[in-house]
Amino acid sequence: MTTDARRAFLCLSHSPFMTLPGREHSGPQFLAAVEEAKKFIADFGPDVVVMFAPDHMHLLNQVRPPFTGILTGETVPEFGIPKLGLLVASVAARLFEEVVRRDVDLAVAEGVAVDHGLGLTLLQLFDEPELVPLVPVVVNAIGFPLFPVARSTVVGRTFKEALAGYDGKVLFVGTGGLSHHPPFPDPAPGAQRLTPEERDIHIKTCLDYLDADWDRELLAQMEAGDADCFDRLTQADIDRRGGGANEVRTWAAAWAAAGSPRPSTTAYELVEDWITGMGMAFGYAAY
Repeated sequence: MTTDARRAFLCLSHSPFMTLPGREHSGPQFLAAVEEAKKFIADFGPDVVVMFAPDHMHLLNQVRPPFTGILTGETVPEFGIPKLGLLVASVAARLFEEVVRRDVDLAVAEGVAVDHGLGLTLLQLFDEPELVPLVPVVVNAIGFPLFPVARSTVVGRTFKEALAGYDGKVLFVGTGGLSHHPPFPDPAPGAQRLTPEERDIHIKTCLDYLDADWDRELLAQMEAGDADCFDRLTQADIDRRGGGANEVRTWAAAWAAAGSPRPSTTAYELVEDWITGMGMAFGYAAY
């Protein structure tokens, strides 16, 4: 089945723990939702995929712009993710230029490696990830200093406006979140790193940050078409749900780029084996 819609969105959680031996079959409800999302993507048939993805102190280890457009790059081989060349769409450079012209301070990068924040989702959603025409946008959602969540909405809407004249089909993807607390120092890493001993202690407390009620409420607000739901989040709201919950910034950008429509499908499963509240929402744009 195909559709005449020109814009669509998909927001989903990821967790590198889902690649670990013995944990890959946890989260059956979420894994089933991934298969449904893949069918949705195939039916939509995007010409370009604009993916807002976080970084985990790889690309943004030394310099941390809030938003970075990737012009050329590959994935970091980690957590079972192979080194994959990114097929950056021909529209990317002009799009980044137009976004900057519209008063968004977007950095760009060439010849870089992006970690599982983008690579894992690319592998999950596409059978031939190296052939996906991408516009990759890396969002600083972990490293100090963190920008207000509402800025993601502004940036997403700017991408929407900048693509207004593009006739092809565009899928906006936001990957990361919801509640989870990966092993990074609090409140944000900066130049600090955990020792192996500190990391072990941290992992033992990860489950304390999972909040299914908070995760489900965000999904419910999206289902209601509440376009301001992400903008109302304070840093204190997020901190209580773990450092990884900062990745909702990617959801805010992708959803705003699609016009903040009510999703046609949502799914949720709290997966302790993956130390993450695994959520998903997708649908066609509101314009």
